[in-house]
Amino acid sequence: MAVYHSWVRNELLDLTNGQGFPLGTVNARNTYHQGIEAGLQAELGHALLARGVGKQDEDRLVLEQTYTLSDFHFRHDRVYADNRIAGTPVHFYKAELRYEHPCGFYGGPNIEWNVGRYPVDEANTLFAGSYALFGFRIGYKSRRGLELFFEVKNLTDKIYAATVEPVGNARTEGARSFNPGNGRSLYGGISWVW
Repeated sequence: MAVYHSWVRNELLDLTNGQGFPLGTVNARNTYHQGIEAGLQAELGHALLARGVGKQDEDRLVLEQTYTLSDFHFRHDRVYADNRIAGTPVHFYKAELRYEHPCGFYGGPNIEWNVGRYPVDEANTLFAGSYALFGFRIGYKSRRGLELFFEVKNLTDKIYAATVEPVGNARTEGARSFNPGNGRSLYGGISWVW
């Protein structure tokens, strides 16, 4: 787990003036970034279906989780006061529940969850919505470093904004800032580590 807080001077942001007219990318005088980055891997069980002589011959059920809190704000700005800086999800959570067999097979469901809405513009007038994406990954990993996998992402075919392009003020500059995420999709891959 990492916890951080930093004061930033002259951060480059896409801003507007007090009347809402775009200034382009300019330096914001004072901002701060603070947050948390945390990860947790827990073995929920072992020797469920496969038992052997040693631990390497047993299967296991693993839960991997990551969480990010990104709390970025202006600091006493003349135009934006103490608004949240646009473009970054505030709370983001990922998890995978994975069954691993000693023969190298693994598989299980996963989730990516943007927990709450976050601003698209620095004036905090337009927000991207929250979303949850469910998926499933299956694969094989040999003891000699070869790995094959297939993954289905966004099983429910959710429509969502994967990223946004921040603007100073969406009311005066328009709202063409949303980049759509992929619908239901299938991925596969192969890797070899030696």
